[in-house]
Amino acid sequence: MSLLIIHCPPKPFSSATSKVAESSRADQFAWYLCENPAQETAEDTVPGQHGVGSPESMPYADEVLVLIPTLDVRLIETKVPLVKAKKLQQVLPSLVEEYLLAGTDGVLVHALPPLPGQIGSQRTLAIIDRAWFYWLNQQLATLLAPRMRFIPDCLVLSYIKEGDSSLVNAAQEITIPSLAYKNNDNEIIFTWRKSEQVGLAWVEQVVDDQLSSANLPSTMGSVTPVEWSWDWLAPSAIAFSRRTDIAAASLNLMLAAPNTRKTPLKLNARWQAAQTKGLSGLSNVYQSWTDRDLWLTPSRWAVYAISSILIGFSLNAAWLAVDYWRWGRNLEMTATQFLSPTSVALLAQNKTTDSVVTTLVKQLTQEERRKGLSTDADFLPMAAKLQQLKVALGKETLQKITYDGFHIDFEFKPSASPISASEIIGKAQLLGMMVSELGNDRFRLEPYAGLGNSIKESN
Repeated sequence: MSLLIIHCPPKPFSSATSKVAESSRADQFAWYLCENPAQETAEDTVPGQHGVGSPESMPYADEVLVLIPTLDVRLIETKVPLVKAKKLQQVLPSLVEEYLLAGTDGVLVHALPPLPGQIGSQRTLAIIDRAWFYWLNQQLATLLAPRMRFIPDCLVLSYIKEGDSSLVNAAQEITIPSLAYKNNDNEIIFTWRKSEQVGLAWVEQVVDDQLSSANLPSTMGSVTPVEWSWDWLAPSAIAFSRRTDIAAASLNLMLAAPNTRKTPLKLNARWQAAQTKGLSGLSNVYQSWTDRDLWLTPSRWAVYAISSILIGFSLNAAWLAVDYWRWGRNLEMTATQFLSPTSVALLAQNKTTDSVVTTLVKQLTQEERRKGLSTDADFLPMAAKLQQLKVALGKETLQKITYDGFHIDFEFKPSASPISASEIIGKAQLLGMMVSELGNDRFRLEPYAGLGNSIKESN
């Protein structure tokens, strides 16, 4: 996997960027190609290809890291409202309006990812000149790279943390400066990294062709400026590209362009944004709970889980229904073998509404009665069950009962405290009986705990 590092030229200092000034910068893109950055270390660094020219002359790379001069990117630390990303993009211009003299019409504003351990409302905002940013996009659109992102060049410098005197981002034995300078005609451009995501840049006039430390701000102390050089810039940029923390991996100024600008680089920006969300173990870390991106992946998995559960329940219910139907059919086919010719004839002529199992139960009951044996469908056992149910329900008398030789239809007298049909059926089930509702407050008590009726209903 190869990495191409591009250091963009600074924006012309003229008040209005003209075509002539832009064309003069078209061949001033400095580049450095590292063939295998994953295995390159500070001890055995092999100098890669490098040069200065237009983007058309640059080699192919799997990944491109574009360094925009901090002089052209203003970084501001401020508080932002905890709203969705789309809403935040709409309110960003109003947040930086007080920092700009010419208004927000000619600039692009982008909120950098929040830092680990930092509250979600404390963010760093990047302000870029709109016309110059689009010109850089147009120049770099010819690069055939699947992955590309823009960052301010101050982020490849080191900085000193509070309470720590050691330099951060030092690549093993190579010392990474915190203050760098670059000669630009008769001027010198200084770039200083102030904190994790904030850097400053300013221009100084050359005095007697020498760099004077007296021109440096007193807040920098004894910091010594170092000239931009690939000797330390390339290892530092490679180290930055390897970082997997969400604040560095998802930092991309290409996302500052509006959604309506669909250039090839904008497509790369969308790809890069999608890739950063998929970082293993780091996605959506240290984000505010109101951020839509924080809940996007969990919500998607929740939908998948609920859908899987519903589909599983549906398939299980369908399988149970089919299995229950097959069981009923097999039971009927088995019962048919034991039916008498008379019963078969009645079923064949549709002269009875009973099922095969119910017909078999009635046939066996009649055979037992012919032998002089008592059955559960006789009147006395059925009447005893009905009496037991009446006592359990607290009913005094029955209004009407009808016995047809196999089951009893009954009806309670109206009372001041009526009992619902579900309560009567539930009480009968607790007593081991089968009672079904016939309508109009009429009920039927089945023999054999309702075996025939239950099979009939299941079919």
